[in-house]
Amino acid sequence: MNGPSSRSATLASTASGHERCRRDPGHADNWLDLAELLEQAGREKEIDGVLASALRASTPPTPALLLAVGMRAVRENDWEAALRGFSDAIALEPIGARDDDARLDAAALVYVLATDRGDATAAAEARRVLGPAVAATVSFWRGEALQGAAADVPTPVGALALRIVAALEPQDPDVAKLRAPTPALRAALRRLQSAREDLELGRSAQAARTIREALATPDLAALGAAHAIYAEALNATRERGAIEAAEKATTINPTLVDGWRELGDAHLEANDLKSAERAFRRVVEMDQTYGLGFAKLAQVLLEQGRTLEALEAITEAGQRGGDPFFIAAIRGDIYAEMERHNEAAIAYDEALDIEPEDHWALHQAALEHGLAGHPTRATALFEAALEHDGDGCHQTLVDFADHLRKLGRIGDAVKLYRRAVAAVPTDSEWRQTLRDAERELLAAPN
Repeated sequence: MNGPSSRSATLASTASGHERCRRDPGHADNWLDLAELLEQAGREKEIDGVLASALRASTPPTPALLLAVGMRAVRENDWEAALRGFSDAIALEPIGARDDDARLDAAALVYVLATDRGDATAAAEARRVLGPAVAATVSFWRGEALQGAAADVPTPVGALALRIVAALEPQDPDVAKLRAPTPALRAALRRLQSAREDLELGRSAQAARTIREALATPDLAALGAAHAIYAEALNATRERGAIEAAEKATTINPTLVDGWRELGDAHLEANDLKSAERAFRRVVEMDQTYGLGFAKLAQVLLEQGRTLEALEAITEAGQRGGDPFFIAAIRGDIYAEMERHNEAAIAYDEALDIEPEDHWALHQAALEHGLAGHPTRATALFEAALEHDGDGCHQTLVDFADHLRKLGRIGDAVKLYRRAVAAVPTDSEWRQTLRDAERELLAAPN
């Protein structure tokens, strides 16, 4: 969308960004958000002024702000200013998650630039800041390297990204193949980037088709990272071939945390739980900071009935962060399996705080609140689950009916059982339950 309405929306967004900075100039994130909006609007020349204003006004300046200042210097090939900005970024205490990531990225940048200058002290401090987060940081810069290699004209950021990956993960075989990309590889990488954007927007099937076609380019097919993204798209669409794609990714490039994660997901979808567990254990061994990796491991342990191990893994996930909805939901599943219903209900409520209209979470929370002795809350959750049931989950009708039947609302329960049987007339168990409930209704005094 590039018409007048799009331009009007962009102008409105940047105007709103300016207003937030005016109202709360001490909040560094307001200035960073404005700088991103200006970049999206193609107003590059205004960004340096915005960041300069941010440095003067922010109380305090943050690692994310200093990282942004340093990256602007990189684009101008001002390496002295870049190193100063990145060094200042890792010296500051993080305020939020944005700063945590920024501080790690700045540490990776300082490590490379300081090593180039022979500054062993600065390089050692940068490595200390990175700590166990090296694999996660490499994953981010690998994506930047792929994007840089897709450009017709090499960019300073893309070249720097390649240097970071090579320095922090010298065993990565994809790096050498990206240093001098052929025109065919650059074109294929642009298609891969387009597919990546489709994946982020939920257009998984389109992403899978685009990558499948792009992999016909031999230079792209030689990159493990390309097969990892293909496996992600196949997993998202539940298409066959995800295991093969992920195995190719991890065979070509065993350093890919994402490749091992997708291999675990593909094995989990195929119900090969032992293979899934091996893949997820490889993930958390490679990246001990990856909360989602521990949550995936907890999920596959739960599927095997190993609830205590699953609880330990999900606790590790919660301490590291990641996808808070997924972590809370898996914690709820574990407590439910352990029949710790009150704790399960609390966990599902935490998931609903993040995704209040998620049908599955609403259904599970309703079940656990009912079992925990909270009938009013359970009833409200079942009603919300039916309201937000976009896929026709008829089990919700039956479970809600069971709940109402226990509360003595046999007439309402029969109505729901009838809806379920009408939707799935071949289910003999539901038909028998309906008959029993109808006899109970006939025998009821009112």
